[in-house]
Amino acid sequence: MVTPEADPELAVHGLVLLGTDTGTDSVYAVHMPTFTAPHDFQAVLRVTLDTDTYRTARKRYGTSALFTVSPRTLLLKDLEPGASFPAGLYFGRFGREGELLGEVRVEIEERPYVGHPTEPTIEPPPLRYVLFGREQLYLAHVVTRPPDFDQVLTAQLAGEWLTLAGEQSASTVAIPGRPDDLTSRLHPGEQVTVEGTELQVLAEVYLETADLAGEA
Repeated sequence: MVTPEADPELAVHGLVLLGTDTGTDSVYAVHMPTFTAPHDFQAVLRVTLDTDTYRTARKRYGTSALFTVSPRTLLLKDLEPGASFPAGLYFGRFGREGELLGEVRVEIEERPYVGHPTEPTIEPPPLRYVLFGREQLYLAHVVTRPPDFDQVLTAQLAGEWLTLAGEQSASTVAIPGRPDDLTSRLHPGEQVTVEGTELQVLAEVYLETADLAGEA
């Protein structure tokens, strides 16, 4: 039996859950990265869950509440469409203050985005986010180099609705005039222009600095 100690690529990969599976909305799982292998990657997954526990809790606590899942050991290469895995479902951050709600099986429907922290080629690097979602939009900060921060926000577009579908169900956007640092991050209530479209930031679902403070 392979254990995380025997294979350094095997590890528990924490995920932030977003959205619902009602109407045209989807459930998304966003990997919580660090700069230490095998956690040194970012991924946005569109997933389904095998129980109603998350749907019920999300309806109770709202769009911006933090839910996380803590899968058993996984490899990044296993996070492909069609794969599934068991995980503990938490209200809040698992391993800290989170409340265990039960066990779920997560099945991956689509992997809209995957990336690895890289040394910026522009000094200072621009503030960038992955924009994804269907009925509800979300922003996940693109991690570059330590020290950095992990942030997930809910958002909406002012005016004409942006449709993201198929292979373009996620896109990387730069925030004009903003350096890539914690102070300059997006905040709830802001309205910024992204690629000619007004984007309204609604709520901050998740913010983490301690996991990304170390050296790569």
